[in-house]
Amino acid sequence: MKRQNFIIFVLLLAVFLPTSKAYLANSLKKPYMENSIPPIYGRNSEVNFYSLLNNSGREYESWIKDGRKYLKRKEFEQAIWAFRKAVKLRPASEEARFLLGWTYETRGLEGLPGDTTNWDQLAENEYVMAIEVADHLPSRFNLAILQRRLERYGEARRNLEHILLVSNSKTLKKKASAELQALFHQDVRPRGISNEVKDWSADDK
Repeated sequence: MKRQNFIIFVLLLAVFLPTSKAYLANSLKKPYMENSIPPIYGRNSEVNFYSLLNNSGREYESWIKDGRKYLKRKEFEQAIWAFRKAVKLRPASEEARFLLGWTYETRGLEGLPGDTTNWDQLAENEYVMAIEVADHLPSRFNLAILQRRLERYGEARRNLEHILLVSNSKTLKKKASAELQALFHQDVRPRGISNEVKDWSADDK
């Protein structure tokens, strides 16, 4: 009798064990196969995105202020670092991009031995971004000066003419007119960029 019961138990086990394993495996895989994976809290891209949305502006202003202080002390590497932080917080800020471009260009004009960084290209990129964001005229002026220094006279002339057409700043228009006149007279002597980090977008009477 015991032997008969044991044989029946073994047969039942042989019948139900494979199906139970298959069911168990299927039940474990099912949620991952059919359901989408939820977002992982703390991903870098998501954190950066929400930090931009929730930025109060105080941190941005702090980096701009620090960058200007570094510029006054001619500490260009630190100024670049500060303005890059500001651009990261506000990618669409023409002010931050203008300041970063100016600092890149000034740093490049130091001409340090062994420096192979294309500072002019970096500066041009930032000026162009500031122009694309808000037609930032000081950036357009500095870009024209950079282009003239690189002997790209046609591009420089177009930017200077644009400033004369749309600017409300007497100071900026005067500077653009002087540069344009020099171009017309084929004055190709190298010129440096503006010595001031001033935004001439406001009309000064």
